[in-house]
Amino acid sequence: MTAQEIINYMESLQNEKQRQILMGFFKTGPGEYGEGDEFLGLKVPQTREVVKSVGQGFPLTEIPALLMNRWHEVRLCGFLILVAKFEKQATKRLQHNADAITKRDEIVQLYLQYAEQANNWDLVDLSVHKILGHWLLLPSNLGDREYKITVLDELAASPCLWKQRMSIVCSWKTSQMGDPSWCLRYAEIHLHHPHDLMHKAVGWMLRELGKRVSMNLLRDFLYQHAHEMPRTMLRYAIEKMSETERKEWMSIDGGQKKENVSCSRAKMNPFAGTPTPDFVDIILREGDKSDEAMYYLLHQRLTHQLRERYEVCQQQLNDAFEDVLEDFFLYLREGENGINRLPYQSLRRIKKKDSFETWLLSTFRNYLNNRATAEEKLFHSSNPSNIPDEAKEAMLSDEQILTSASQLIAYAHQVFYPRGRFIFLRSLLTMLNKQKALPNEKVAQALGMTDISYRVTVHRMKCNLSRFRQRLLLGERLRLDEEHQQIAHQIYDEFSHLYPILLTYYTQTIDTLKCADAIKRLRQEYYEATGLLAHEPEASCAVVVSISFFWERLNRMLIV
Repeated sequence: MTAQEIINYMESLQNEKQRQILMGFFKTGPGEYGEGDEFLGLKVPQTREVVKSVGQGFPLTEIPALLMNRWHEVRLCGFLILVAKFEKQATKRLQHNADAITKRDEIVQLYLQYAEQANNWDLVDLSVHKILGHWLLLPSNLGDREYKITVLDELAASPCLWKQRMSIVCSWKTSQMGDPSWCLRYAEIHLHHPHDLMHKAVGWMLRELGKRVSMNLLRDFLYQHAHEMPRTMLRYAIEKMSETERKEWMSIDGGQKKENVSCSRAKMNPFAGTPTPDFVDIILREGDKSDEAMYYLLHQRLTHQLRERYEVCQQQLNDAFEDVLEDFFLYLREGENGINRLPYQSLRRIKKKDSFETWLLSTFRNYLNNRATAEEKLFHSSNPSNIPDEAKEAMLSDEQILTSASQLIAYAHQVFYPRGRFIFLRSLLTMLNKQKALPNEKVAQALGMTDISYRVTVHRMKCNLSRFRQRLLLGERLRLDEEHQQIAHQIYDEFSHLYPILLTYYTQTIDTLKCADAIKRLRQEYYEATGLLAHEPEASCAVVVSISFFWERLNRMLIV
């Protein structure tokens, strides 16, 4: 099929009623942004059917005839054929293939040559991120990252509105792939653009950055620029936030800069524009001494890709995605059960640094499989209906379970330093009460700890408790002094009133912390803001916790 045959076929599908609708929708009247554009009246699915029927054999030399055509839908057809050709050469298998790199560069050059023909927002939005945006993240013979920045800078500086829109909308793909640097750069460049279409595009891309990379990174951008952003841009950027937070951002007047910057912003800013593969250099160079903000940013940046893998085996996992993801990144940095060799060290065997993301996603998949296997074993071992009759005699008695749990809590109360004791008891109270805990980063700040230090403390404690539990189940006894041996007996004797006992210890622990006032203020602020208690009811409230429920939740917390 030739370009002329495609044009003739599409003209034969002309729909006058739909044509009038489209001309009004895309603002083709005098003085409007789409002035003079001509439509056949075809819907996008019809155009996609034409692209599908053309196939991969359509020659690149025929595409300019489509892109230069008077009809809007024909030009869209030409751009979508370029998208299909580019995606064919950009699969993971062909990313580093020399022939594929050459073909991708040819498609990009052709796209840039006829960029002005994408003279309406739909032509830009349906093509630029899949061609130019994807090309920014792939190897190219045309030039390195600096060259690609030059290409986008020229688009951003162009007097053509549609080229300017290309420079920001192409970041849709880069944000999806975990690189926020392109969006941040061109959002700032277009921050004061006079056209409403650019306000919507920039706000849309910032919203995608928050959704795909890091909501905290979006907030950091807003802390700096919300006071000077056009209202439409700001409104689009905050669409995925809660209603309360949206109202707070929209209440900022021009010239009023928001001051309460998030605690992670200062640490994250040096890495905000760093492409994900470049983190490998820092990790290998500095090992476990590398900046904690890098791990936090990785945690946020790859959320979208990691969630997709989590959803594959979600049915086999007991914990929510956010909890699993936090454990995974702590595992990467700290190793499993305190082992000396960190998982990140296996990166040394990777020859191409662009393989970093592939390695990370593969490691996460293996981690999920191992975790699902461990939880399945736990389920079968704790559920009598799933245990063969001949094995039931070997099950732990209620007395053994109570003794193990009681000694474990007493041991934690005895040996952990105040902060660790606080974290342990807070985790138990939160799980048993099934309420959302105070935000981790705020608790860490109140304790005088960094985000990652707080998470590492939780992770190490879980590793230790897991080993203690195994020893208890094998019949050993932890070494408790007389005071804490009495605590263990008290927990055992009054197990049905476990929650008030834990609450008492928790309250006592807060009083021993040097930053007790900060914790108390944080709890009070949370109460005033939400109308709910942070995570514990009043001590006088009688909460009955069944043995099976407590043991199930405790086991789940101890799976590493």
